Amino acid sequence: MSAAPELPPPPPMSAGLSRLFARMLEEIDRPESVEWDAGESRLDSAVYADPGIHAREVERIFRRLPLCLGHADQLREPGSMIARDLFGLPLLITRDRDGEIHVLLNVCRHRGARLLAGEETVCSKATLSCPYHAWTYGLDGALRGIPGAAGFPGIDRSAHGLRRLPSAVRHGLVWAIMDPARTDIDVAGFLGPIDTDLAGFDFGAHRFFRQHARRRKTNWKLVMDAFQEVYHIKKLHAATISPFFIDTKSTGEGVGLHTRILVGRDRLPEAKTLPPEYWDLRRHCTLTHAIFPNSLIIYHPDFTSHMGMFPAAPGEILFVHTMFTPHEARSEKERAHWERSFELIDEGVFGAEDLFISEQIQLGLTSGANEGGFVLGRFEHHLRRFHANVAAMLA
Repeated sequence: MSAAPELPPPPPMSAGLSRLFARMLEEIDRPESVEWDAGESRLDSAVYADPGIHAREVERIFRRLPLCLGHADQLREPGSMIARDLFGLPLLITRDRDGEIHVLLNVCRHRGARLLAGEETVCSKATLSCPYHAWTYGLDGALRGIPGAAGFPGIDRSAHGLRRLPSAVRHGLVWAIMDPARTDIDVAGFLGPIDTDLAGFDFGAHRFFRQHARRRKTNWKLVMDAFQEVYHIKKLHAATISPFFIDTKSTGEGVGLHTRILVGRDRLPEAKTLPPEYWDLRRHCTLTHAIFPNSLIIYHPDFTSHMGMFPAAPGEILFVHTMFTPHEARSEKERAHWERSFELIDEGVFGAEDLFISEQIQLGLTSGANEGGFVLGRFEHHLRRFHANVAAMLA
């Protein structure tokens, strides 16, 4: 190994990521990866289009597991909130005056009107007032005021606050379970060893930069598929990020329901000459955490993307991309760089390439061209495991 570079060493990796990185270095000179599955398999294309499968996924997966809703710093100031509709649930994500974050149902407890109209609405308020009869709530959901309170002499105000969803902020990310009947949430237990991975990146100190939410005509699993294999990078991303990556050089592993994947960047050979403490997950590789069922965290060289795929129908998703950075922009030059990076990744890569190709696949699902199922090759072994996990939860 050569001497350490003049730059300071990157943050230390978890034991799991360090082991995976070492395996990545061993694979540089191999023509074929030792982790590839030796055989082919078939995947029924109905999993992307069947309304019955979609309904069971919502009931048995999306209403039961913790889902990541983005970075807490988007609600930086007390009084900030965002309205979002997921799985038929109108939500309010709020930060109250004590700085606590809550995930509430955006539904008045009097006659059921929405407190904040619209979707993807971001605003700042001291309280929430219903536009129908002006019942008023604190940002923690507590019922604060009833006009003409004499008309409700026996009402128990403590029982008529906004309905809460179990939620928690962990590693700077907001997590919630989409079931108001639940009261418990254990994000660390759900993440397992991935929790240790995330702790090393100190996302709680990161800052929200931009978010883009849009609806696209594709199944949520097609987008999750795209980020769990590298077979497509040199072709689909030829005009954008392809030059930064080594063709089909990746390594990954299942971690409970989740997956961690490293993709070799063009600077990966440099790491072979460096002491392990200088191995850099952002410079030498790109790390992806595929957090079951619908989250992707991608570690770019100097910022991080979180993507959430929220199914609205078998062939429609709400795709929410959140970009956060290690600190506030320290100059206009740095801000302009991150703006360009967001545009490239969000529109050029995710929007115009990954989401585009997923929509193209969706359009052909009912054509009969793949009645025998899709072929999954040796590069696509993570997809087999992902779909097996989905099927097991539906069984």
